[in-house]
Amino acid sequence: MAQSPEAPAGIARPPQQGRSRASFERMMTAAEALLIERGSDGFALNDVSRVGKVSIGSIYNRFSSKDELIQAVHARVMDRLCADQTRIVMRARSRSRSPVSLIRAIVDEMGEFLASHAQVMRPMMLRAAFDLVVQDRGRIAHDEMATMVATEVLAHREAIAHPDPDHAVEAVIRISYAAFARELGFGMAEAPQGGTDWKRLKADMGDMAARFLFSAPPADD
Repeated sequence: MAQSPEAPAGIARPPQQGRSRASFERMMTAAEALLIERGSDGFALNDVSRVGKVSIGSIYNRFSSKDELIQAVHARVMDRLCADQTRIVMRARSRSRSPVSLIRAIVDEMGEFLASHAQVMRPMMLRAAFDLVVQDRGRIAHDEMATMVATEVLAHREAIAHPDPDHAVEAVIRISYAAFARELGFGMAEAPQGGTDWKRLKADMGDMAARFLFSAPPADD
């Protein structure tokens, strides 16, 4: 089972006492909501204080800067995402009766996983462009998901028609993820407005993945 990366040094742990913990939770919830609404550059600690109904002193008792607070929010978000991404394979497995239906289901579940977390992943991926802590944690989590999916599909190695199953499975994961991420606007300041039929995109990517893996390639001219 994939595990979320350990929090970087300096990331505050939740306090144990009830009142302090409640204040901390309001602080973190407010910071995440502001991150989704405005992006990492669009709010200040005073906004977290106002929205979370916590004093600015309480924030500085836990975090030395807004950057450190955002990294702590990212750590919490990644805990949720890493827990949820372990269910991609379980849900796909429950929907499939063959290797072909398995890869179609995995691609579909991968798309749904990304869509369900798109609001918070979008600003975090923008942040990752210049924040190495966020970048490293995101990369580790992505690699864990890719390894988990590849292991499941390669358990059916004998059914894969592609001459290089390991490469083919890696390519399916990479290309499917990239297509979904682009459609969801990851790395963009704002979500894209309309355009592609999301259900059709998932079906098309699943069909292409199945054909790439399980249809024999044509002979070279």
